[in-house]
Amino acid sequence: MALEDQYKGKNVDLLVLSERIARFFSEKEFTVAKQEKDEKHVIIVAAPKPFHGITDKIEVDICGNSNDFSVKFVSGSRSNDLVRYGRWASLIAGGYFLLKGLRSQEELEKLERRFWIYVDETVWYLSEKK
Repeated sequence: MALEDQYKGKNVDLLVLSERIARFFSEKEFTVAKQEKDEKHVIIVAAPKPFHGITDKIEVDICGNSNDFSVKFVSGSRSNDLVRYGRWASLIAGGYFLLKGLRSQEELEKLERRFWIYVDETVWYLSEKK
């Protein structure tokens, strides 16, 4: 699952935005790594802990310049694999993998909704601050 949003004419410092996004995940107790490719491209990887119920790492890709940039949220391939495998395996041995994959997808969807609200509010705040 990969969702992307575009922001135009906002005049936002992308390094500050990336710090705020990294903090969003840190405050939720994810293990966070940030890689600054250059001032126009930053990647944030958030690894969940077992209590999150999420099986996938989350990658946030911020790309562009302060007035025209995109934020992309990428995750869910492992959850999808568990659901696919779980459907097949449930015919033989029960639905453990299916339930684990479905729970992961559900938790990811909840987190992603909160993430986009947070990003929109943060972009608005940083653009108004100038």
